[in-house]
Amino acid sequence: MLTITLDENIPYAAEAFDTLGQTRLLAGRSLCNADLQDTDILVVRSVTKVNASLLAGTPVRFVATATAGFDHIDLDYLREQGIGFARAPGCNAVSAAEYVLAAISHWSLLRDKPLQGRSIGIIGHGNVGSRVRQLCEAQGLRCVANDPPLQAQGHNSLHSLEAALACDIVTLHVPFTRDGEHPTLRLLDAERINRLRPGTLLLNAARGGVVEENALLARLRSRTDLDVVLDTWENEPAINLTMLQHTLLGTPHIAGYSLDGKVRGTEMVYRACCEFLQVQPRWQSPLPPTEALPNTDTEDKRRDILHAYNIREDDRRMTVLLHDKGLDAAQYFDQLRKTYPVRREFSGLV
Repeated sequence: MLTITLDENIPYAAEAFDTLGQTRLLAGRSLCNADLQDTDILVVRSVTKVNASLLAGTPVRFVATATAGFDHIDLDYLREQGIGFARAPGCNAVSAAEYVLAAISHWSLLRDKPLQGRSIGIIGHGNVGSRVRQLCEAQGLRCVANDPPLQAQGHNSLHSLEAALACDIVTLHVPFTRDGEHPTLRLLDAERINRLRPGTLLLNAARGGVVEENALLARLRSRTDLDVVLDTWENEPAINLTMLQHTLLGTPHIAGYSLDGKVRGTEMVYRACCEFLQVQPRWQSPLPPTEALPNTDTEDKRRDILHAYNIREDDRRMTVLLHDKGLDAAQYFDQLRKTYPVRREFSGLV
């Protein structure tokens, strides 16, 4: 019988993969080589680094990550060893886009800056960025999207990075890459951060290393003309608490954490595993449709959005770190992710 090791925080993973073999649930952050000595299939999230150190000498022949991103996976090693691989592209795109919309709505109301007619620079126009664009255009924002790889493929509706950075709102939705023609490591470096206009709202729900965090903190300490929303951080889970102190909203890498998105990821990698094993899928998502939302304000959808997803509660839970000095920041960050409350997707209903 197949032995399948699963990250314990992947919803419905045991129910799905029990149809394929014997399952075992383990903590993804502490998963090690010794845990996999009898594992045929490994299913992880982004907290597990999958590389030679983890897999060497194990019988693992298929790896899946129930996430859209895959910078935690050593794909070259998997290819060299003939190990199959699957991920869940786009699984959390709706959720991440809704996170951005909720953050923008909060900022707009707090700063008394109506959204109609303002500009938003969307850096990265893939699964998430394109959905951000759809949601923001529906709120009357003028979208300036930047994506050099897509532009090289002939997409004509895209703009330069400089044009995106000149907008009232700037949001990042790029993968984390260190090399290639368009690396994103520290894409927003000190020079670009300091060029952001006074009054700009900057959001990062991509990866922490996309922004040069020390440079951003230096600007926030020297000038108070920039609002920042961070969901992704350098050195997660041991984040910089001074950086957290300077954010308008700070959250523990949960932008894509709707229950819908997580279960969609489970279903996508389960089906990919079935295809690898050449068996018919026997499990499907049990989630019921999202219930209709009460209309809290017929004239202003910003309050409807915050009623559907109160992002301020995620920030409140995170900023407990600033007041309780007895907490271990890294452990608390992971605990917030592990115990994240149920959040359903809403954007089709507002």
